[in-house]
Amino acid sequence: MPVFHPIITDIMRFYLFTTLLFAASLITEAQGVRFSVFADPQIAWLSPETRNADFAGVRGGIDAGFEMDNFFSSNYAFSTGLSINTTGGKLKFNEPVPLRFKGSTDTIAPGQVVTYRLQYANLPIGLKFTTREIGYTTVFAKIGMGGHFRLRSRADIYARGIEKESITDEIELFNFSYHFGAGIHYSLGGQTAVMAGFEYRHRFIDIASGSEYKALLNTISMKLGLLF
Repeated sequence: MPVFHPIITDIMRFYLFTTLLFAASLITEAQGVRFSVFADPQIAWLSPETRNADFAGVRGGIDAGFEMDNFFSSNYAFSTGLSINTTGGKLKFNEPVPLRFKGSTDTIAPGQVVTYRLQYANLPIGLKFTTREIGYTTVFAKIGMGGHFRLRSRADIYARGIEKESITDEIELFNFSYHFGAGIHYSLGGQTAVMAGFEYRHRFIDIASGSEYKALLNTISMKLGLLF
């Protein structure tokens, strides 16, 4: 089983508590609340933090869900939401490294590439800044943090004929990140607008804490959605 360190547990508890308070404040102060739905294509990669692993390529994915913005002034809002994020990355190992599959452990030989297929439930909180509408366009920027709960984790090792094998025991249940992004809202009339932009997200907890290697997950997303 993955090693669920006490510090990660403490971060998770603090984040859940903060998110609940944040959501409660949005509900009780439900004036100037706007919702959006989105489906963001993204590119993801793993950044190895140890010498026994190297970056071996990116993986495409999608982050889909909804956001809720509560404006406490005309141009500033608290933001939260929920999404399902299909992501991952590739690592090449430079020495024999054990990999924990579901119910067993195998050794990855030097030179072999592991493709990680990961899926998380995302719970972001943050701040959103918007300009006044210019014509039909409003520019926005956002910054915040996020908690990520593992839903699914699988791996491909094509050199071994392994595809979509469960690695639940290898990947941490919880991760934590910061994010920032920017974009535009283009009005379609009334409160409805099309949203387009980008977002960068960096997770700073090792995806496989307790293993003999360390890697951090990064994503760049193209934000595409509809604002109500």
